[in-house]
Amino acid sequence: MKDWPARQMRYQRDSLSLQLGGLASNLGRIAWCAERNARQQILPVFQESKYFTEWAAEASSLEQQAMLAELQLELALWERGWGGRLPPSRIAQDAQRWSVRLLQSAGLMSE
Repeated sequence: MKDWPARQMRYQRDSLSLQLGGLASNLGRIAWCAERNARQQILPVFQESKYFTEWAAEASSLEQQAMLAELQLELALWERGWGGRLPPSRIAQDAQRWSVRLLQSAGLMSE
């Protein structure tokens, strides 16, 4: 089991841009695994990403908080829908779009 309080402290020491960049990186990992239908490998990344959305919200603007809440819902839907209602290719596409959106919001990628 991971030491989530310690991870939260380390995560929140970073600037918001780095926090959102780390979350965007996780979404890239989700997309990569979805393209390969590697659900078991990605389950811990779903959990970590949901935590990251909560932890980043504290330093975020109201607009970013709304975006993070929407993303957290998407993460839960992807996790539950994998192999059933949602084909992995759809999850991969959606995760890539979210990754770009986060990078743009963090100022790490131009629109």
